[in-house]
Amino acid sequence: MFRSHWVVNQFGGPDAMEWVREPLRSPFAGEVRIKIQAAGVALGDVLRRAGKYPASLTLPYTPGYDAVGVVEEAGAVMKHFHPGQQVGVFFNGAGGYSTHVYAKADEVFPIPEAVDPLLAAAVILNYVSAYQMLHRLACATKGERILIHGASGGVGTALLELGKLAGLQMYGTASEVKHAVVTSYGAIPIDYRSQDFVNVLREQVPEGMDIVLDPIGGDNYRRSMQTLSVKGRFIGYGYTSILQAGESEDWASAWKRLAEQQATENGNPISLYSITGMKQEQPDWFREDVAAVLDLLARGEIKPLVSRILPLEDAIQAHEMLETSRNAGKIVLVHA
Repeated sequence: MFRSHWVVNQFGGPDAMEWVREPLRSPFAGEVRIKIQAAGVALGDVLRRAGKYPASLTLPYTPGYDAVGVVEEAGAVMKHFHPGQQVGVFFNGAGGYSTHVYAKADEVFPIPEAVDPLLAAAVILNYVSAYQMLHRLACATKGERILIHGASGGVGTALLELGKLAGLQMYGTASEVKHAVVTSYGAIPIDYRSQDFVNVLREQVPEGMDIVLDPIGGDNYRRSMQTLSVKGRFIGYGYTSILQAGESEDWASAWKRLAEQQATENGNPISLYSITGMKQEQPDWFREDVAAVLDLLARGEIKPLVSRILPLEDAIQAHEMLETSRNAGKIVLVHA
């Protein structure tokens, strides 16, 4: 028996990924082998593959934070999961783009039987990230005003949907062609290409934003902080500006500087979020929050926006789509 998986042998464009076939092995003690049904595609995968992610992974590696599948075989001393069980898996940025994966107990969690594996794969990274930023970091309360940058993306739409459930007043930046997506969640869209969001919010909401969530980085972080209210909280959770042509800022240095700063010039708290970092620091939170998100999914209270479903073999196309921002919501890779 064999497994196929994508491998990045050198940092570069989408073509840096190679489709590789190798024999399956039995899981080691404390591992399970999972046959993958669906895997999520994230912008973080693109940044890592391009070599623009701080502490990029050691080459070669298989991309992919998260996936959903069925346990095929459990290694010795594996007590929590058994063959035939539907599970999700969350890696530290590497491993998901594969027909089969090997995972340790702390990387695996149960998926309710009634949940579609494709939808489960669409919520693990994005909705757990959104849930933790809203409820663990920002401690959002009903009626608060929130600005969501990149509102039409995978995490952005998750923030919009969870923000709507929480009763927040939402504003979201997105290109004009994606404004219908933003308004469908009850948020007010701002066209980041033709409008200055700082001026728009200053005119529409002079009291400022209570929460700002920014995955863009660079000057956008600084300008986002200008929109905060007296009790406003800023959360940065990415640095996608590094993908822009000519962008040469050292993301790691900028991130470290903000982490040390901890507050804006006006004294508003600054938080920097990484799902892998928080999972490492607070593993119990991750288990609680992924269970909460999957419960919302099972009850039909959330419905992730899946823009494209592609075969696992088409991961290069998925990366090209992400890099050109052609899709709203989440891209999911599937394997029969």
